[in-house]
Amino acid sequence: MAVGHRVYSDLFDLSHFVQQTSVAHSKNLIIDELREYFKHDVIYKFREDGFGFPLTPDHTDLPPDIQEERSTRIYIGDIFRYDKRYWPSVTVRYSSGRTYHVSFNQNKTTKYRLDLVLDSYGERSYLRVPTHEVYAGAWDQSFEIIIAAQDIPNREELTDLISSFFISQIRQEIYESGLFIKNVSLGAEREEDWGNEKVYLQSITLETFTEWRKEVPLNSNSLVEAINFCFEYENIVDKTQTSQDDL
Repeated sequence: MAVGHRVYSDLFDLSHFVQQTSVAHSKNLIIDELREYFKHDVIYKFREDGFGFPLTPDHTDLPPDIQEERSTRIYIGDIFRYDKRYWPSVTVRYSSGRTYHVSFNQNKTTKYRLDLVLDSYGERSYLRVPTHEVYAGAWDQSFEIIIAAQDIPNREELTDLISSFFISQIRQEIYESGLFIKNVSLGAEREEDWGNEKVYLQSITLETFTEWRKEVPLNSNSLVEAINFCFEYENIVDKTQTSQDDL
């Protein structure tokens, strides 16, 4: 599934950014893909409410049999929605990132527009007109997927399910959405105290590669007019010379 992230700020437009696949889009993409994956599972079935949020139980503490049918069997998101924790859970966090420039001039290229020119003799020609200066680069970044469960078997099984999902099943689909997974690594198992209980944790690190792109428009109205004038003038001169030679 290909997802998009809506940006309400106008700063990207003012700065002429047309692509910035970094924190927000990449993290939402990972979370959405995990949710779609676990919607088809029987044991760890993910359910969502009408707004797309995980359907976690509320504080009324419904009986377990009712909760099992009306609520999600796993929490998947970036933060916990309530003070009350819900296990098992899978949370996605942004770990680190750095820019990666392919060249010193940030891959500077020129974007052209192809215009059709029709001269007075009815001949058609195409003219390449520069419209934008294009800059591009990449991001090397990593995301941490934290698995939390109330027992060791659930933690181990979820680690296997999620790691296999990213190394094979979703690799091509997530690449087409702008996120390339370079490497998947597993962290050490650990336990933490939560009240009088133990929470069993393990992390999965995704090392990814994404891109950014910037297209700065050129103020080339006078340049375009000059090119069109010269183009038409040269064609007229050539046609005139040809007609005189024929005579």
